[in-house]
Amino acid sequence: MPLVLVAFFTFETISDIWSQNRDTVTELKNETNKTGLYRYPEFYKGIYLTIDSARNTAKLTALVNKAKAAHLNTMVLDIQLPRSAECMVPKENVDICLANGIHPIARIVVFADGLKKYPVPESDIQQKLQLAEKACQNGFKEIQFDYIRFDDYGSVRHLTYDDKYNFIEGFLSRAKNQVKKYDVKTAADVFGRIPLNTKDSIGQRMEGLDKVVDIICPMAYPSHYTWSKQLMGDPYHTVFITSKKARERTKNAEIVTYIQAFKMKLGASKLTYDEYIAAQIRAVHDAGVKGFIMWNARQDYDLPFSVAKSYYEGERKLTQSDKNNGNTSSL
Repeated sequence: MPLVLVAFFTFETISDIWSQNRDTVTELKNETNKTGLYRYPEFYKGIYLTIDSARNTAKLTALVNKAKAAHLNTMVLDIQLPRSAECMVPKENVDICLANGIHPIARIVVFADGLKKYPVPESDIQQKLQLAEKACQNGFKEIQFDYIRFDDYGSVRHLTYDDKYNFIEGFLSRAKNQVKKYDVKTAADVFGRIPLNTKDSIGQRMEGLDKVVDIICPMAYPSHYTWSKQLMGDPYHTVFITSKKARERTKNAEIVTYIQAFKMKLGASKLTYDEYIAAQIRAVHDAGVKGFIMWNARQDYDLPFSVAKSYYEGERKLTQSDKNNGNTSSL
């Protein structure tokens, strides 16, 4: 499970928070369009699936149906067991997603728990690149690289910041080139603190990643911002400011934010679990980024599905009210 570990860094001033109206509800439209080109979601509304959920046809189908009912349109699927080089999600399961208007993203763990030894054998790098290519051959439309970083404990102390940045960005550049012929997008997961700081020993920086991937996914789980009582206690503020700062520091890549759909350290917020999730969804919309992915490693999505369904159906009612009042500016 991606984690935002405790660290002490100099953060940019968190200020100038702004807000905008939530996007209007759109139908699921990630099927192939009339020109034969694949249509990506205009706004990602997704969940994460473990390898067990992703390769089990019955379990996947049930989750797809529930996701559709909740107005979601994206699924991030683990395609490997830990430290495995085999793509374990068959094309048939990817097709289930596609046939139901669900955008399928293959998640690849690059360096389990973060890179601790350097240099990295070329054979290890080739293994990950080939795994990404196999995922494309199985029909995935996007490849998401997680744990694409050095470890958080300074194990490779002889490397400079630039050494680490160059290696991480170099790998992602190679990966993008490897899958270019499949016309898919590539994404990188980053710690939630990365959009908020300018230097980081794990080798991730927004400006560098912006040049080598199509999508950057900050893991903005409020429970993990343990250096700040405000960030732990205000899920709207945490997701909003992380997403907003990420968007401001990129020129090319889209921002799709991971949000917390698990019950860890909720007490500081004084919100119920459903209010906690709804606040994060609203924050992503208000930040003006490309979307969100809900993370729950236990695959316990019943309440998150219910929150999303209520959120988007409530928004649809607001939109209809605008129509009735002759206001079509938000449509």
